[in-house]
Amino acid sequence: MSRRAEAARISADMAGFGRRSFLKWVLWGSAGAAVLAAGSVALLRRSPVDDQPLPDHIRHLSASEYHLFKRAIEVLLPVAGSGLTPLAQVPVIDNIDHTMGLIAPHVRKDLATGLTLFDNAAVLVGLHGRRFVDLDDDAAVAYFDNWSRGGMIQKALATVVKKFVYISYWREPATWPPVAFDGPVSDKWGIAYLGNAPLPEQDQEAAV
Repeated sequence: MSRRAEAARISADMAGFGRRSFLKWVLWGSAGAAVLAAGSVALLRRSPVDDQPLPDHIRHLSASEYHLFKRAIEVLLPVAGSGLTPLAQVPVIDNIDHTMGLIAPHVRKDLATGLTLFDNAAVLVGLHGRRFVDLDDDAAVAYFDNWSRGGMIQKALATVVKKFVYISYWREPATWPPVAFDGPVSDKWGIAYLGNAPLPEQDQEAAV
């Protein structure tokens, strides 16, 4: 599946996702990565972006996370010349920053460790010799592809990064016209949000 097709599929899935259910998915997905990485990841190699200041409007991302997501946005959303809404017109990184601010502090700490692992592992994985933020486009795409097919930890981290990027782009109404999406039906039909329904297993357990 191409990156563009994958982005379109995930954007459709996200149409019915509430904020709380998305965050729950992300936190569970990153938990396994944090177990392996927590307290053990050191910066293996400096990057030229390390000397670039963090923009004043960023409130919740660290400098290294900001640069990681900026690179991931470029790699995962190659919209230039595609007819899709240009990245300059969509506050993708701001949306990611805002979402990070909604995460519970203790889980946020674990997620930060996992993101550090994702960035630095590129130094050794595949013998890239550089962090993810410094990979060229082809190598960065291959890195995502390899992690998406890798073990549990790799899959979890690659998926978390993708979800943050794709949702933060496609949630903006400015991105909808090029794909002929006219907004969630819940808004058009005036359907009230009823919260997150329990899973069938939870219903059964409650009845016991």
